[in-house]
Amino acid sequence: MASLPPDLDRLGDQLARAAESALGARRARAERRLRIALAGVIGALAFAALTPANMGQGVRVVTGTQLASATVPRGCEHAHGSGYMLPRCVAASAAVPHRPYAWR
Repeated sequence: MASLPPDLDRLGDQLARAAESALGARRARAERRLRIALAGVIGALAFAALTPANMGQGVRVVTGTQLASATVPRGCEHAHGSGYMLPRCVAASAAVPHRPYAWR
């Protein structure tokens, strides 16, 4: 293959470098746009997750309502892990406390 004259060879190299730099600049701009868009989406998700919701429906008025009633007789409290329990407390230990607010 015959070589090109030096002027045309230099011109070809300059054109190749110009095309390469233009392509690199275009890729850099696209990457910058992608990063900004990704940061915006992450910021919007964080804002949505950390913004408190309306508490209007979740707040109940419980004034005058007994929230829990103890069904374990006095004297039946024992430390966790102790193996002895009074006979009168055996039946009371299986009782479930009455909590009228729990089922709502």
